[in-house]
Formats: sequence, structure tokens, C-alpha cells
Amino acid sequence: MASNVRKSGSNDNQMSRTVSVIAWIACIAGIILILLDIGNLTDRNIYLMTGIGCVVAGIFIFLVGKSFVIARKKEDQENGRS
Repeated sequence: MASNVRKSGSNDNQMSRTVSVIAWIACIAGIILILLDIGNLTDRNIYLMTGIGCVVAGIFIFLVGKSFVIARKKEDQENGRS
């Protein structure tokens, strides 16, 4: 039974920080890619399209990571582990 108890505080904080760093890296990489060839605003500009994809993916990664942390905290509160 003791093996089922998890330390949610430090694991959640570490997971949240790791996901935030990955999201920021994706967003920064996307911004750099967008700025590499900003003059050519067409759908054939691979840097622009990839950059937009990285920025959107970074935001999505950040939101999903935060929602996992919130869900785990809510689950711990419902189970009486605060």
C-alpha cells in the first residue's frame, strides 16, 4: 500500500517546469524561423510555415502540460492527499 502513495508536490513542479521549458524552446525556435525569411509572406515559405507551426505547438504544449498538473492536483484533493 505504501508504494501507491506518490509525492505529487515535487513531481508536479518538476513536470510543470520541464514542460514549460520545452514549450518556450518551441516558441523561440518558431519565432527565429519566422524572422529568418519574413520578407516572403507566401505559403511556399518553409521557414514561415514551420515557424508558425512551432509557435502554435509551443502554446499547445504549455496548455496541455498545465492541464495535467491541474488534473493531478484535483485528483489528489479528491482522494484526500493534499
